[in-house]
Amino acid sequence: MFLLIFPVALYLQRAPLAFSFGGKPADIAIGFAGGIMGGLAGLSGPLPILWASVRGWGKAERRGVFQVFNWTILLTALCLQIGSGLVKADVIRLALLALPATVLGAWLGKRIYHALSDRNFRDIVLGLLFLSGVAQVWNSIGAH
Repeated sequence: MFLLIFPVALYLQRAPLAFSFGGKPADIAIGFAGGIMGGLAGLSGPLPILWASVRGWGKAERRGVFQVFNWTILLTALCLQIGSGLVKADVIRLALLALPATVLGAWLGKRIYHALSDRNFRDIVLGLLFLSGVAQVWNSIGAH
């Protein structure tokens, strides 16, 4: 529900937010919480993305933080899963099968990123977070 409400509230808030409370310790706490969410449910991104919206960061700062953060969390999770024996040959085969589409998507995303203003980038990210929330709620309702 958090991913349904918070992105909509930020989208409707047309004046950009730029809270600076908490400073670096708050940034670290959000990163830590995102890491826990990533390890727990594969949802490392939403909390730092929403935090960046509240902080008022521009698209270049957001993208730089998101890419490094997500890469670090996902690589750490992968290493831990390999180390614990969760990654089997079929998972590697499926990952290799998805690799061309992943590379194409990353290339297309980079091209779109360069064409967007800060405002458009913010709106698209919030829209994607909202759609993620819709998918999460849909899956939880459909599972029962």
